[in-house]
Amino acid sequence: MRKDFIFQTLVRKSMILCLLSITALFQVQCSGSKNITEPSHKESELSKRQAFFDDDWLETVTGNMPLIISAPHGGTISPDAIGDRDCGTKVMDNNTAELAFEIENAFGQLGKKPYLIVARLARTKVDFNRDLEQATCGNPQMEYTWKQYHKYIEEAIDAAIKEFGYAMYIDLHGQSHPVKRLELGYLLRAPALQKNYESTGNDSEIGTRTSVQNLLENNPKLILKDLLTGENAFGTLMEKSGFPAVPSLDDPHPKEGEPYFTGGYNTRRYTASDHPKVFGMQIEANFQGVRDSQENRIKFANAFARSVNDYLTFIESNWEY
Repeated sequence: MRKDFIFQTLVRKSMILCLLSITALFQVQCSGSKNITEPSHKESELSKRQAFFDDDWLETVTGNMPLIISAPHGGTISPDAIGDRDCGTKVMDNNTAELAFEIENAFGQLGKKPYLIVARLARTKVDFNRDLEQATCGNPQMEYTWKQYHKYIEEAIDAAIKEFGYAMYIDLHGQSHPVKRLELGYLLRAPALQKNYESTGNDSEIGTRTSVQNLLENNPKLILKDLLTGENAFGTLMEKSGFPAVPSLDDPHPKEGEPYFTGGYNTRRYTASDHPKVFGMQIEANFQGVRDSQENRIKFANAFARSVNDYLTFIESNWEY
């Protein structure tokens, strides 16, 4: 009997040891599995930022010509889940998104299509024409959306250059200044525009500060004065089509005291030397006569399409890339 008792005791101890070993092994395996599948802090933060992105916030069109148009300030979508920006300007450029798509329609009648990147998300949530810090006012929810917007612009520029060898970039805005005209921003203030207009040659110092610097550096036939206020300047072409513009042949620079937008972050970024085959401008369209009705938007878009075609024909005739 004693031998049986000892034997049973040993069996029970062996079973307990086995159970403990199995439990320990299971815990190790579970612990190892957790380390493999649990996302890192960095991945979790990225997922959170992506969660605050909706495809409806950005609208794009793939083009078939060397023209990229971005419209950053015409969005109306304003999700309650995203806090408003607490820094910088938050004013909406009314009907600029609609204007961009009318421009697409106008080019369509000519068998062409520009690349479009249009913001549908309100400027109160993110400003796509500012650097990341100012654009989001430090709100990490908007970081991913801002980066997507600029990724789409970069991709459009790359595609246009790959197919056509160059790209014209236009950042489309709206203004309500007293003088009813298009303000074409070449990154030059009024005194520099006046100096360029009054010059007799090509002012290389001013030229290196403009949004057409890449054109001038690679095409010695082109002169800054001709590009801004000559017969074939974009502003002059628009003026001939019934839409006054500054700078242009008849309106070469803003007069003293007249407000004028020179061009912002997007224009500086995408026409800089980092993009040597890109040139362009910021366009600030007046409201009355351009953006205030569908009829006027259509008229403007048709004039715009014709003027861009003539302008690019002039550029290509002097092209030496």
